[in-house]
Amino acid sequence: MNILAVISPLIIIASVGYLACKTAWLNKSQLDAVSKVTFHLCIPAFLFYRMATANLEQGFNLSVLSAFYVPVLVCYGLAWFSNHYFHQQYQRQHNASAVFALGASYSNNIIVGIPILLMAIGEQALPTIFLIVTFHSAMLFGLTSFLAAKSGQFNLVNFLKQAFYNPFILAILSGMLVNISGLELPSFAATSLQMLGQPAITLALFVLGASLAQYQIRQEWRFVSIAALLKLAILPALVFVTASHLFELPKQTIVILTVLSSCPTGVNAYLIAKAYNSHQATVASSVVVSTLLASLTIPLWLLWLL
Repeated sequence: MNILAVISPLIIIASVGYLACKTAWLNKSQLDAVSKVTFHLCIPAFLFYRMATANLEQGFNLSVLSAFYVPVLVCYGLAWFSNHYFHQQYQRQHNASAVFALGASYSNNIIVGIPILLMAIGEQALPTIFLIVTFHSAMLFGLTSFLAAKSGQFNLVNFLKQAFYNPFILAILSGMLVNISGLELPSFAATSLQMLGQPAITLALFVLGASLAQYQIRQEWRFVSIAALLKLAILPALVFVTASHLFELPKQTIVILTVLSSCPTGVNAYLIAKAYNSHQATVASSVVVSTLLASLTIPLWLLWLL
């Protein structure tokens, strides 16, 4: 497989978004409008339609979930430990340790992972992707909220909002309900959803690139480096070993899980950092650095896996 043919269109689209924002061709209010349409309309329509019409014969597979989430929790724990015991400013602060751990383990699966896997494998990858994505935010945001409770910042309503009140999760869950119920979407609804979802991936990559122009790479290089190392190298390596040697999953599933785990830190991790007023600069820098480095590391993972 020509890895360059898979990755280069995605990098080009993100680069166009970056240049559009960096050169002020697109101002902040315009970017906010494009982002709102993308993340609250186009991507949910894409996810709902694909889930509603996907072949879910694989169903709930505990081995697949374990092969992905056991390494995720290991890396989360390593990041939590490194901050809790070694960070000069945030040492022994439960909320800061949880936020840093989130920034070192939370993957940008929908904006980065789905486009890459659709290009590399095709639509047969979607059921496994949806199985992982359905639990991704709920588990990691929930764990972060729970650990932050030790610092007195836990709020049940905020926990439920962070874990489940997410247009992506709601779209996937509602699409799953339609799928397992056996209901068939009316042709006009299916066509409308397809049209709304068609630009989703392109817009998401454009907005991702544009968003990078707004973040600044600040200090905290040591912990940004730790987060990037965990996210882009250690986590996918652990997922590969777990999926291939412990659970002996099919090769295609191994590729999907490894690529998803190798995706850069998701922007939502920064929103959680802002909500807890902890590690904002570190997580923002981790988003930028891991996204830039992922343009090199993901092709290497694909080259090795395929």
